[in-house]
Parts: sequence; C-alpha cells; structure tokens
Amino acid sequence: MTQVDQLAAGLSATLAELRVERDLLGGILGAMKEGVLVLDPDGRIAMVNPALREMLLLPGADEVVGRPPLDVIRHAELQALLGRARREPASEELDLPSGLKPRRLLVHAARLHGEPGGLVVVFVDVTEIRRLESLRRDFVANVSHELRTPVTAVRSAAETLRGGAAADPEARERFLDIVDRNAERLHRLVEDLLDLSRIESRELRLAPEPLDLAQVAAGALALFRERADKRRIRLRAAVPADTPPARADRRALEQVLTNLVDNALKYCPEGAEVTVGAAVTPSAVELSVADSGPGIEAKHLPRLFERFYRVDAGRSRDLGGTGLGLSIVKHLVEAMGGAVRVASSPGQGSTFTLSLPRA
Repeated sequence: MTQVDQLAAGLSATLAELRVERDLLGGILGAMKEGVLVLDPDGRIAMVNPALREMLLLPGADEVVGRPPLDVIRHAELQALLGRARREPASEELDLPSGLKPRRLLVHAARLHGEPGGLVVVFVDVTEIRRLESLRRDFVANVSHELRTPVTAVRSAAETLRGGAAADPEARERFLDIVDRNAERLHRLVEDLLDLSRIESRELRLAPEPLDLAQVAAGALALFRERADKRRIRLRAAVPADTPPARADRRALEQVLTNLVDNALKYCPEGAEVTVGAAVTPSAVELSVADSGPGIEAKHLPRLFERFYRVDAGRSRDLGGTGLGLSIVKHLVEAMGGAVRVASSPGQGSTFTLSLPRA
C-alpha cells in the first residue's frame, strides 16, 4: 500500500470516528430534557437542542443558528447572565416567555472548554417544582389557619370554665357546647386531611364494579332525609330506571355523593330543592347533584375544587365546613377514571356533574 493510500485510509477512519462522535453527541442532546444552547466565540448561536426549542417555542435550528441570542430570546436578564458567564460560571432562575404562560427556568452558563469566548448554556425547567413548593407552603399555611381557630376556641372555653364559669349551670353548658362543636370540627378536619392524603398518595385501594346509580343515589339521599325535612328542603331522586350501570367504587361514589348533597343542604335556604339525576353519553354515565340555592359567581368556579378554597369563608366555617370536601370529590372521581365539573350562576342554583365510565 502506497503512502497516499495509507493517508486516505487514515483520513477515512478519522472521518468515520468523527461521524460516530457527531451522531452520539446529537443523540445525547436530542434525548436530553434540559435545554442546551451553545454560543460561538463571536457570541452567536452555534447550536440549540430540540428540548430548548420546544421549551421556548423557538423556530427550527436553521433559523436560529448564526444569530445573536437576544434576537431569538428577547430577555434582558438572560443577556446579562450570558455577559457574566464570559468571566466566570453563572447561574440564575429566570421567568422566560413560552406560549401563554412564562416558564421558570434555572439557567447555568459557563465558558466552553477549548473555545475562547464560546459559551454553553443549560436550561432546566423548574416551573412544576416551584408550583408544588408554592402549593406546599399554601397548604401548610391553610392547615395552620384552620387548626388555629377551633384550638383557640377550645382553650378559651376551658380557661373560662376554670375561671369560675363551671359553677353556673347555664354558662357551663354553653361553654361545653363550644368545646364539643370545635372538637368535632377538628375531628372532621383531621379525617378529611387523612382521606385527601391517602387519595393523593394512591394508598386508597379502589375496587371498581358495575353500580346501579339509582340505588346509590337513593341510599345517599336517605342519609339526609331527616335533616332536610327539618329545614323544609325537598330531596329528589331523578335517576331513570333504565340508566346503565357505571363502573365505580361503591364506597368512593357514596362518599362523593354524600359530600355534594351535604354541601347543597348547607348552603340552600329553607324551601329549596336538591335533585340527584343521571344522563347517558356514548362513553360515560353522568350523575348530577343540582340545587336551587343561591348559586356561585363565575369568578369562583375555576378554583372551587382547590383545597381550602371557600366562596364564603366565614359562612363555611360557621356551618362546619373544612374546605376540603370538593377537593376530595375531585380526587375520588378522577381516581375512578371519571371527571367532575360544575355549572352555576348567582340566583340560579348549582349543578355538580360526575362523568363516570360505563360498566
């Protein structure tokens, strides 16, 4: 083999190795969930991976390569971070535009080894992490607030009894009633928190089976018949006899209906009506709880199923609500493969509809 042939063979082998390395690098960058941006020594975009294009809704690589980053991602704080990274590695969390809502991104930028002036920038999406941290903080704050009120009431009543009110039979009964009501409220709050925790952590074992919705609805309404009669509220079961069975867990569905009917009775005035009805769609059976109560303003509807969200916080606490009932309803229905929605307007009552799989 001549020297030229040897050089050609060596060059061919080198090119093959470079192609393998290029394909490997491209595969790694394409599979990464983190966004990667590489800038050349002139500060222009040399490479952007698919994850970053998707993250920031950027155009194709051909349209961004060779352009200054500020032309592609218009963000002054990001530009300042890139400027600092030319001197030393820099990291910062930034809110970058992406569609309708900004994403919270942790951005790491450092000089590219072997390329004077070049930078490699890694974008890590921490939007969901920060949202969950915010939810956790709000949850702890809400639980603390909900616990503080009944605990304060119990302590205050106990101190008053210890201070001499126990000698007065009428005062003693009044303060003991305060202790009893608030202890019951604490008990309900703890039970609801435990239920919600089990559902969210998937510790609650559901056993879906074909259920006769007319039978389940009648059983749920029977629990509230006496209470409704005292307030002259009419409870009505309107589930047609030919309604096909739904596939759901009996105990979970009973708890969902109990929560919804209980809510309706709490907020409906005397003389109102609460109806449990059903309808059939091609893929689901819909069970509804409708009332002729005061209704809910539209601004509250998107947040109605959030934990501790109340339309009227003061009245809800007075009526013994924990603020967790509708959140439990949502989680249980979704755990059974269904969905829940609400339709309401002031003065027109409210209708909560469960969409459950057909058996």
